[in-house]
Amino acid sequence: MKKRKLLIVVGAGASIDFGMPSVPVVGDLLRTAAQSEFSLRADRTSNLYRYIEQQIAEYWRAHVPPHLGKTPQFEDVLYAIFGLATAFPSGRYTSALGALIGLRALPELANPIGSRTQVDGHLVSHLGGAMVDALLDEFRKRCRTLTTDRPEQLRTASAFFAALSEQFEIAVATLNYDDIVFRSFPETETGFDPETGRFEETRILLRSTWPCFLHLHGSVHFDMREGAGLHDIHWNEDLDGSFQQNAWGRSGLSSPEGAEFPMSSIVAGYGKTTQILRRPFRTYYGELDRLAVGCDAVLFMGYGFGDIHLNMAFERFRNGRRRPAVVIDYAPDSAMTAGWIEWNEMHQTVTSAMGVLETRQKSMRWLGHETPGTVAELKKLKAFELSSDPDTPLAIWYDGMLGACEHPERVLDMLR
Repeated sequence: MKKRKLLIVVGAGASIDFGMPSVPVVGDLLRTAAQSEFSLRADRTSNLYRYIEQQIAEYWRAHVPPHLGKTPQFEDVLYAIFGLATAFPSGRYTSALGALIGLRALPELANPIGSRTQVDGHLVSHLGGAMVDALLDEFRKRCRTLTTDRPEQLRTASAFFAALSEQFEIAVATLNYDDIVFRSFPETETGFDPETGRFEETRILLRSTWPCFLHLHGSVHFDMREGAGLHDIHWNEDLDGSFQQNAWGRSGLSSPEGAEFPMSSIVAGYGKTTQILRRPFRTYYGELDRLAVGCDAVLFMGYGFGDIHLNMAFERFRNGRRRPAVVIDYAPDSAMTAGWIEWNEMHQTVTSAMGVLETRQKSMRWLGHETPGTVAELKKLKAFELSSDPDTPLAIWYDGMLGACEHPERVLDMLR
């Protein structure tokens, strides 16, 4: 019997149980990484990254209501760095906004970069590139030790994806840099030639089979090696080998509007819609639309539904085909079930998922109940919250990625 087609969308929440850094940990990592090269002359215990982060926090405290709890995350800081770099005059790429928005004085650095300690556009760009490099270096380091550090978790994940593969043809679209899920699909088409490592978009766009693996924001295996194309992205299988990442030493990726981002092998921070214009990213996002239209079911694992350019691929998912959607999320026991979450509460994954997948909040049922409840009982019984509307089949799991991997049959029951 012909297998049905399953699209799996993987986000950062799927990797936490496997030792990949969470959002707060990434912030700690970048603060530390900036210390050696970007420490401040006036306070050598601080650095330019930390200074920019603190300025954002103070600005938000002055202008954002306290009950919203808005604090800068690393993506906010990276975006501020990228945007700040464009505020300086830069020849033909000088942004028009500079005519109306003034620059605040920035603190001098303790150690010169080149011959400069005064922070200008070049130094801010250097900081942005160095932070992206540090982020990717950390992910590569953690992926190199996965087999010895997390063998049980990897075996559980591998068995889970093997169970899915028995019943579905699988295509994967991941936002993660790590290769945790990819280890279960090593022979799947990525668009990279296995002999040369070069990316060939025809391998994705003209393939005759369904399975593929799209690294939407890059991978620890992406490499800008020296060769024909100075900034071309290649595949490097050997994580113990050398990589030519070096985003801080390359010219930036500039747009006519004046936006500038590091020429990196990964997409980091905000401004993703500009960064994904390079290959393979633009090829992957074009193919994602086709996968979303052609799949028979979709499984979201650890995805927070915060990337509008990805969400738009599913704007017509509810096209009358009654295709099942399963969301693997993690929530504390005290969190309210989806049917009773107030839309202004900070449970963004669930509220956003129901919006993207056009599922009425009041159609959701937990263990058959319509009354208010928390997710604690669902987690205890390893059960899903379900939509009662046959036109919008949706199942939400609250016990995390690893918990779902330990119960593949329950996930399969929701996808059939």
